[in-house]
Amino acid sequence: MRERDRLIVEALYTSWEAGELTSMLHHVAEDVGFAVHPWHRASFIGSGSGSKLLLSRLRRFLAVYEVVDYHAPPPVALELGLLDCRISYQYRHRRTGMTIDGNMRHVWRLSAGKIARLDIIHDAKRMGAFFELAEASQPFWRE
Repeated sequence: MRERDRLIVEALYTSWEAGELTSMLHHVAEDVGFAVHPWHRASFIGSGSGSKLLLSRLRRFLAVYEVVDYHAPPPVALELGLLDCRISYQYRHRRTGMTIDGNMRHVWRLSAGKIARLDIIHDAKRMGAFFELAEASQPFWRE
């Protein structure tokens, strides 16, 4: 694995946890491809291509959910330009205060110092059920 590729991916995770999307997408190719797997489940990100589309979908997610915790150990190189990461996360629904935590896998393909492709693999059925429950629930009482 090229050290630069690892640093790019780690910087993206740091920016995501801080909610700094513009910084996060600095190293993303304009024609980036992305997909959440399995594709047939509810998802804010879905699949598509283009950094502008990815940015709008990430903004939509962050308008509804807050990143509480996001831990990404160092990526593992699968082959030149392909990195595998196992993520632990916790998100909070902004309106209700409900949280979800879990694990997911990201597979990044880098080319010429830019992210060319991102595949997100997670328990989409569980995440989709949480999205539906959070939207249907009343806000929790807070002091």
